[in-house]
Amino acid sequence: MPDVLVLDDENDICWALEMALRGEGFRITQVGRGEEAIRAVGTRRFEVAIIDVKLPGKSGIAVSQAIRQLDPGLKIVMMSGYHYEEDQPIQEGMRRGDYRGFISKPFELDEVSALLRRIIGEGPGEPPPHPPNLSPYGAEGHAGGSGRGATRKEVSGHGG
Repeated sequence: MPDVLVLDDENDICWALEMALRGEGFRITQVGRGEEAIRAVGTRRFEVAIIDVKLPGKSGIAVSQAIRQLDPGLKIVMMSGYHYEEDQPIQEGMRRGDYRGFISKPFELDEVSALLRRIIGEGPGEPPPHPPNLSPYGAEGHAGGSGRGATRKEVSGHGG
């Protein structure tokens, strides 16, 4: 069961990711602050970390750099509703191999699951080479294609 760390200060996002990804066989640890994520990575091994870019206190980019120091092999996926994959810091991180993907909020839960499975399937080491304007995970370059996110009702199966 792959271990995934989710760092986001929005409880609804954490809840939706946990409900959907647990059902797909992932073990999820959620934290709401960068310092908590850094502590978690210092004490436990994760295969993937999903990190929101915009957080109170330390930015997600700063947290990802601190986490990379603790676990250089951890696969990091950045997530945001404010920043986009085309933004310079995200592009630079993707080119360097710091980030294995990007999730735009709102997102489709099945696309996030597929992205994580592809990332985990890559194994350790460098991500595969890819053009600078695309992620290695498809022509859209990120999870979140339709722009419609899941609600609590949709994730729990009680809505449509």
